[in-house]
Amino acid sequence: MSHETLVLIAKTVGPIWMGGFMLIVLIRTYNPRRRAEQERIARSILSEVEGETRT
Repeated sequence: MSHETLVLIAKTVGPIWMGGFMLIVLIRTYNPRRRAEQERIARSILSEVEGETRT
């Protein structure tokens, strides 16, 4: 394989791979069934921060 062929493959497969990964992340982020779990996690972080005293 020549360098030009490898560059063409990388420029074709790379965006498809990253687009698929982004699609998976967006589906998992905005899935309504996960909303309660995400809210619980967000509130647990906030409660820890509120309990700390700043010096």
